[in-house]
Amino acid sequence: MKDLIFKAEEISVKLSYFNKASKVIDSLSDNVKYCVIADAKVLDMHQDFKNGLLKKGCFIFEVEEAEKQKNLETYSEAIAFMQKNGMNRQDCLIGFGGGAITDLTGFIASSYMRGIKYLQIPTSLLAQVDASIGGKTGINFGQIKNFVGSFYNPVQVFICADFLQSLNEQEFLNGFSEVIKHSLITSKESLEKIKKTSQEILAKDSDTLLKCIEESVQIKAQIVASDFKEKGARKYLNFGHTFAHGIESANYKSPIFHGHAVIIGMLMALKYSKELGFLQKSSYELAKEVISHFNYNFTNIDLDAELIFEAMKSDKKNTKTINLVLLREIGEPFIYEEQSSETLKHYIKEFINDFKK
Repeated sequence: MKDLIFKAEEISVKLSYFNKASKVIDSLSDNVKYCVIADAKVLDMHQDFKNGLLKKGCFIFEVEEAEKQKNLETYSEAIAFMQKNGMNRQDCLIGFGGGAITDLTGFIASSYMRGIKYLQIPTSLLAQVDASIGGKTGINFGQIKNFVGSFYNPVQVFICADFLQSLNEQEFLNGFSEVIKHSLITSKESLEKIKKTSQEILAKDSDTLLKCIEESVQIKAQIVASDFKEKGARKYLNFGHTFAHGIESANYKSPIFHGHAVIIGMLMALKYSKELGFLQKSSYELAKEVISHFNYNFTNIDLDAELIFEAMKSDKKNTKTINLVLLREIGEPFIYEEQSSETLKHYIKEFINDFKK
């Protein structure tokens, strides 16, 4: 008997950049039925955009607390809402909001009638440069984040600088950590660009932001395109994240910004890379200097070495050892299999003792 081989259909994702929200509305087709899964709070901050969606005839399913409601119950309610409004495979779903909304929307789209087209309109910087790019979808199950999910790409992502203006400083920096990460795993030149334009970035200059976001998205998109199912190079996007997930777990009862945990996680990975003899001191100092240009507030983050270490041991990316993404040089990430738990635990304790919030 011969083997029957089905080849997966390749999907192209179109990335579109806008400086005005009204241009996003204009880009939606008049001949397509749309259902929008939207963060209610974000939608309230952009009433003109909401009115534009309604004028286009879009059905809007609002989610009040996106991260808390990224679960099976909300998923089921959204499916029922779409069914009630007659959505079929020829129609299109839109995710409007931060990373929790883009995760939820993608999972709904991947499973509704076994797959429906969808667009992402990420409104936070974190979602624009990370959550909405790469096709990872998911919902939380119990207390486990993104435990149920799939790989499913949108047909298009609209990135609009307009939506970033409503973010406060720490919300904005929450997303900017991923921009810094993409530069650290790519090249010194990319990191130097951030350093040179830091003032314009902090001022949320639209042109500077769009250029910065486009470069960051291209970095992630190229990595994802080469390794969609995270078997090789895509793992480098986890730089700093094993430490960061440990930090987030240690702060589970009082949730913190993901990006702030990532910044601390990257600082931990950078210093560990240096101490193990991989990363030159000059490169380590450059990375620290760039990060210092941005006023991250870490005061409410609990850094408990024991809790962080225990959470790191249960990270889903581990095999038989704790796997860390470290740097041989800026732009040269690699997977380091930590053989000594005691060495790592001691390092975490020492880092926390020296770390200044």
